[in-house]
Amino acid sequence: MKNRSLGFICCCFLFSASMWGQEPLSSDLNQQVTQIAKMIKDNPKGAEEGFDGLLKGKNKKNIPLLLSIGKAYLDAGNTDMAKEYAERARKADSKSASVYMFLGDIALAGKDAGAACGNYEQAIFFDEDCYEAYYKYARAYAGVNPQLSVDMLMKLKERHPEELNVDRELANAYYLMGNYSKAKSAYDDFMQKGTPNVQDYGRYAMLLYLNKDYQHSLDMAGKGLAMEADNHLLKRLMMYGLYELKSYPAGLQAANEFFKDPNNPDFVYLDYLYRARLYLANGNNDEAIAEFEKALKADEKKEHPEVAKEMSDAYGKMLKYPDAIRMYQVYMDMLGDKKEVSDLFLFGRLYYQAAGALAPTNTADSTAVAAAPVDTVMIKKQQNEYLTQADTIFAEVSHRVPDNYLGYFWRARTNAMLDPETTLGLAKPYYEAALAQLEKNPNASKSLLIECESYLGYYYFLKEEYEQSKVYWTKILEIDPENATAKQAMEGLQ
Repeated sequence: MKNRSLGFICCCFLFSASMWGQEPLSSDLNQQVTQIAKMIKDNPKGAEEGFDGLLKGKNKKNIPLLLSIGKAYLDAGNTDMAKEYAERARKADSKSASVYMFLGDIALAGKDAGAACGNYEQAIFFDEDCYEAYYKYARAYAGVNPQLSVDMLMKLKERHPEELNVDRELANAYYLMGNYSKAKSAYDDFMQKGTPNVQDYGRYAMLLYLNKDYQHSLDMAGKGLAMEADNHLLKRLMMYGLYELKSYPAGLQAANEFFKDPNNPDFVYLDYLYRARLYLANGNNDEAIAEFEKALKADEKKEHPEVAKEMSDAYGKMLKYPDAIRMYQVYMDMLGDKKEVSDLFLFGRLYYQAAGALAPTNTADSTAVAAAPVDTVMIKKQQNEYLTQADTIFAEVSHRVPDNYLGYFWRARTNAMLDPETTLGLAKPYYEAALAQLEKNPNASKSLLIECESYLGYYYFLKEEYEQSKVYWTKILEIDPENATAKQAMEGLQ
């Protein structure tokens, strides 16, 4: 859940870079290009005439000048004129790495990553030490084919192991591949040897968080916040990390700091979910529920059903079972065809717990109904409805996994609650089926075996089938020779 859900937080790791590695223009020519470029949009004819004037005489084949003019047009959004000057530069020098770098930039501006990377490869062919070509190739393919990004960066790293920025870029490529461990390792090298900035601390802290190294993530977030106190990502990671380290009061304080501006558009569902968890851990139940609601609302595409499940769990801990059941149904609806048997089982158990909370002997009952007159008939009716739902769900579980004891065992418990005096023996077939599965497993839980055998021993005792009753009490004593209930039953059956 976490790994996927943080994709929106990271956004992308693209690093800013200077223009392709070409020799600079003279300051005089650079100033003139800058002045003329101001006319491109409002006076295109005047700009064209001005640039033509610069390219007379010895400057006709001046590659840096041609490329600077082309870049001025590209910056103004005129790719056709940018291409024209790029082609003029290529005619002047068909082996210039700078020319192919610019052609790659033009293609990238047109969202043609393949053509862009083809030109960047050409730049590398003519200059194997053209760092920018490696980087731009890697960035162009980062969101399309991260493995190609990694391959190109590894070539640069092999040629220039001292080039620390390669590790930054590798971290981005590995992140996009979903390989957070390698992404972290790549950043490790840079953070140890390079000069990290605030962005680096944010990215590194996030990768540490994704790798569950929460304390280290907090340390990096703290260093970043010392440089930029209002950094949104770093404050977010402080809140997340403190919760994961169970520093709940400090985590709630960090959450309040993070949410200081309620109108910030950069809050995401996971932010509200962590704040809900922190409120819950600090005993602020009402506030927690409000944050769960915000998390559900922020998940506009309904891609995170686990939010509804956590909210259901929270209601369950508060003994608010109707709300817990309601939110678990939301969770199941969001899962759709992705529901697993374990999801069904937990839903059935929730209904069983809700029924148990209504049992007269259950201490939770006094909490649930103390403020209102007790209507025994209505409570019993509600309890039976919960148990009927539980039985239906556990029946589905046993149907889906007939070789597993769980469905039978919990149907047995459910029916035992429906028949508390064992007068009807409703639980008998299910305890028998569960016992048959448990006895096949040499590592089966002794307590589960004893529960099945105790019910069956008692059932046959009530039916006055004493020899059959002895069979089950004997089985219990073979498992637990000191079992007081079994010993007492055997004494009474002698």
